[in-house]
Amino acid sequence: MKENKIIIINSTVLYIIAFLLTTIIHEFGHAVTGLLNDSKPILHNNYVDYLAINQLSTFRKISISLAGPLVSLIQGLLIGLLYLRIKKQTLCKLFLLWFSILGFSNFFGYLMTGPIFQAGDIGKVFSLMNVPIAAQIIIAVIGAAVLIYIAYKLTIPFLQFSYKKEWTADPKSKKNFSFNIIILPWIIGSVIVTILYFPVIAVVSIIYPITSGMIFIVPWKHSKRINNIKTSGNSKIGEYSVLLYVSMIILILIYKFILAPGIVL
Repeated sequence: MKENKIIIINSTVLYIIAFLLTTIIHEFGHAVTGLLNDSKPILHNNYVDYLAINQLSTFRKISISLAGPLVSLIQGLLIGLLYLRIKKQTLCKLFLLWFSILGFSNFFGYLMTGPIFQAGDIGKVFSLMNVPIAAQIIIAVIGAAVLIYIAYKLTIPFLQFSYKKEWTADPKSKKNFSFNIIILPWIIGSVIVTILYFPVIAVVSIIYPITSGMIFIVPWKHSKRINNIKTSGNSKIGEYSVLLYVSMIILILIYKFILAPGIVL
């Protein structure tokens, strides 16, 4: 029982670190592109202010809006490839798994919500390019389908972090392990991230952390159908890690006290 609780803690901490880093990198992509296009950006923790964007051409505005989602897509691809190269199921590999899927979730999530949230990155692009609503819906459906497929393929990778055969011995135990390593970290981590998002700049910023992770329900539900899971053999995921917790605290301090006030680029 104690090991299960530690797994929940460790996976939650890794989720928070991966989520905050994904957000920072995403916004940094906007800010750097804005800098290159003379928009005078101010980088914050979860958004970017532009002091001189109104006079820019439509093409430059589109470039700035697309930069964040594209950076997230690149993150998902590159980190995913790095994850595949690591054979041992370590805390580092679990972090890479979270970091990769959150990159994909960011990109395809924006595609999904483009027709609904015109203030979002892809919504802005649709508006600036006058994309017909039918085309927006098709893109959103494709984004949703790809994201669901990626989430479906996550089932086995998360289960493989189990280092005790009884945790994946039957459908119920597999679902319980998935709940501990996926669902609880997502829920607890999302609550913490939402708190860190205050004060609220946009309403979407406080609903995004929890809604963006709803795809994790897919691998959790699907886990009971997976057979012949290869157990990890590495129990470190079920042990306390001071370095991990200190890393999260340092990142939170940077996020709240350095990035939140804003950095002029």
